[in-house]
Amino acid sequence: MRIATGWTISLMLAASVAGSEAPPHRLALGATRPQLDFRLLDGKPAPSWEELRGQVVIADFWATWCEPCVAAIPHLNELRKQLASERVQFFSITYEPPAKVRAFLVKHPIDTVVGIDHDLSTFSSFIAWGIPMSVVLDRDGKVAAVVNPKHLTAEVIRSVLAGKVPDVPPHPGWDDPPGAAKYFREQLEQDRAKYGND
Repeated sequence: MRIATGWTISLMLAASVAGSEAPPHRLALGATRPQLDFRLLDGKPAPSWEELRGQVVIADFWATWCEPCVAAIPHLNELRKQLASERVQFFSITYEPPAKVRAFLVKHPIDTVVGIDHDLSTFSSFIAWGIPMSVVLDRDGKVAAVVNPKHLTAEVIRSVLAGKVPDVPPHPGWDDPPGAAKYFREQLEQDRAKYGND
C-alpha cells in the first residue's frame, strides 16, 4: 500500500478544488470589460466600453431593499460631487423595475447615473451578488478594485485615475452566487408582478 505524502495530498486537494469548479465570489483584479447590459432610467442604453474609454468607471450595485445600499447613497452622491470635474463616471445599477426605482428615488435621491439591469445580466457579469458592492474600473476598463462603498474614497478613485492599484480592503464577495442569483430572480419576478417591466 502506498502512503500519500503531504505533497501528494496537496496535489490531490488542489485537483479536487479545481475539479469542483466553484463559482468565484467576486471579479478578479485585472478582469477586463465585464458586460454592460443595462439601460438608464430614462430608457436609453448603457454606454459602450468604447464610449467610456479614458474614464475611470465606478459601477455600484444596489437594491432598494438593501439597507446598507441605502445608507451608502449620500456617500456616493458626495463622491460624485467631489470628482465632478475629473474623468470619472458613476453608475448605480439595480435589477429592479424602473417604476419601483422611481418611487424610491423620491425619498432617496441618487446623483449618480442610475442603471436598470437587463434580466440580471450585468449583475452576473460583475459577480455582484454581495451588495452593496462597488467595482472600480480603470481607463481601459480593467478591474482595479472591488470594494464595499464605505471603503470607496476620492483618494482611491484618484489613484486609479493615476494608473495605480489602490490600497483598499477588498470586498469579500458573496459565498453562494447561485443561491444569491436565485433569490434576486425571485425578487425580480415578484416586483415585475407588482410594478410591471417599465
